[in-house]
Amino acid sequence: MKPIRALFVVAIAILSMELAGAPPRGDGAIDGLAASLDLERKARLADVDELQRLIDQLARASDVATQRRARLLDLLREPNPDRADIAVSEDGVADAEARVRTLETRRSGAVARFLERSRRIAQLGEELARRRAVPRGESDPLSGRWAVAIDPGRVTGVYRLRLDGTLVSGDYVLAGGFKGSLRGTYVGDRVTLQRIDSEQGFDATFYGKLVISQKRITGSWEATAIAPITGPSAGTWGATWAPETEENSGDNP
Repeated sequence: MKPIRALFVVAIAILSMELAGAPPRGDGAIDGLAASLDLERKARLADVDELQRLIDQLARASDVATQRRARLLDLLREPNPDRADIAVSEDGVADAEARVRTLETRRSGAVARFLERSRRIAQLGEELARRRAVPRGESDPLSGRWAVAIDPGRVTGVYRLRLDGTLVSGDYVLAGGFKGSLRGTYVGDRVTLQRIDSEQGFDATFYGKLVISQKRITGSWEATAIAPITGPSAGTWGATWAPETEENSGDNP
């Protein structure tokens, strides 16, 4: 437990310093980058809160497991142990230990999300600093129409993206009539998109790597905590460059 609690102390100190120095405002792309950076920092604070809750739950679950194992040993040491009582006690131990394993897995996943978000924050911060220091025009490898496939379920659709500096906007249509808007950032070769469904609102975040030479994006996605859980909560996705034509202009997948 102590290494994780140390992580909390370091993380909170870093976050406090970052939030204290809010970046000055600039052009539209820089403002969008700064807003995305601020959102990521706030989300990382929420990650720390989630880790704290999981660790507290894990401590309680470990105590319960220890107590149930001790109770089982007491039964086994009785001169004439009742087999039914032993079986019930063993089931209780197994349940408690399974609870501990589940919480350990969730804790490990939460730490991994914290570290990944920290990586994105570092990239956004570096890009923001570069844009402030030397405003420059960049080629645009992202704007346009992309044919998308989302797993699990192999859901297909179309993302239309527009790049302004490092700020991404756009819209989408998926098989089944699902549609909405997109917003995010393009930093280095990394694409981050927030999907806003026309009915459910902000329902998922997509993370991807753009390989310009292949005109392809691959990565992972995760549902937001506020989105209703009606299907998978995470998975993978890919997008292939699919230029507009007269046939697919305004298309539905």
